[in-house]
Amino acid sequence: MDPNTACFLVNLGISLGSSVKMASLLNIDNRIMYSIGVAAIELGLIDADVAFGIPISAKAKNIYFDRPPI
Repeated sequence: MDPNTACFLVNLGISLGSSVKMASLLNIDNRIMYSIGVAAIELGLIDADVAFGIPISAKAKNIYFDRPPI
């Protein structure tokens, strides 16, 4: 990996983190999912070397966590 690629990936991580933090401050549930990006690349939906997905939800119940009732 060359230094430009390393810097790009660090900047990508910072921007992803900022994006999900802002969504969280707006009460939008979200997660960064590498597997979504890999699936999009493998399905040919995007032409990229690196991809991530950020599913979002603005419902009353967080759909990304399914905890049994206590």
